[in-house]
Amino acid sequence: MTPKKKPNAATPVPSGAGGVRTAQVLNQANPKAASNTENDVSVRPVDLQLKVWDSAVQLFSRRRYDEAAQLFREAAKGPAVHVADKARSYEQICERQTAKTRVEFRTAEDHFCYGVERLNAGDLSHARTHLSQALRLQPEGDHILYTMALCCGFSGDGNGACENLKRAIDLEPKNRVMAMQDSEFTSLAQQFPALRALLRADVSGEC
Repeated sequence: MTPKKKPNAATPVPSGAGGVRTAQVLNQANPKAASNTENDVSVRPVDLQLKVWDSAVQLFSRRRYDEAAQLFREAAKGPAVHVADKARSYEQICERQTAKTRVEFRTAEDHFCYGVERLNAGDLSHARTHLSQALRLQPEGDHILYTMALCCGFSGDGNGACENLKRAIDLEPKNRVMAMQDSEFTSLAQQFPALRALLRADVSGEC
């Protein structure tokens, strides 16, 4: 939430290379605000601080944590103490989030576990990316194929759901029984007829 604008007495804003970098990121986050800042040479330091804060919040909401951290860092140098305190807190959050995205994935299981975590969080795009990487490293991982089938189904890709589940069943027939007892698969089967046919125990099913 953007703090109420009740600034303390204005003090000079640090200048130098940091200001140049801030202007560049500020322009990407909020071009209109950046333009106004450039055109108004008499802008008060506290107003500039608030514009940087607002742009940082926008980047944060878009999960662009690297860029947001830079702006929060600059906002923390401004004269409004309540804004500076919040900016420092959000900078730390950005750093933690950025550290998470820099985790190294070396094995198929690394990608699979992270893909499952993203799937549970509803982040289907990243889930599919990491499950695809897991399959690249372990093409015959039936548990990976099974989960990829779910991910495809949740994304509206019925063909992908059917093809991946069929491969999982071919590698391990017990996956058909598991899918038949899985409420998520039975729900998807109502949307995709080919998947529904595949789940029938008395037919081989074709996608």
